[in-house]
Amino acid sequence: MSEQFETGYKASEAERAAARMKSYTGSAVLVFILYMFFFLPGFIVNFIYYREAQRMQQLAGHSLPGQGCLGFMLWLNVIIIGISILGGVLLLLAAAGM
Repeated sequence: MSEQFETGYKASEAERAAARMKSYTGSAVLVFILYMFFFLPGFIVNFIYYREAQRMQQLAGHSLPGQGCLGFMLWLNVIIIGISILGGVLLLLAAAGM
């Protein structure tokens, strides 16, 4: 039985079975290594893998291995970027006040 998504695409049983077997653990390790050496490429790759994992989760009907780790790293780094920008703005305001 196929299921229709918001795009009008109907997934076959073979596609759903393949999605259920997908794992993002290796992708999460790759993203972690990229973050250690190259922040911006790591952030971009993390975003791409996380979006793909969300689509596969929708197709599979349940959460996939490694997907939570990708989401955690993405949101953690979004928060770090936000705090860094806020700190930079506060530092500039403090320097301008002197």
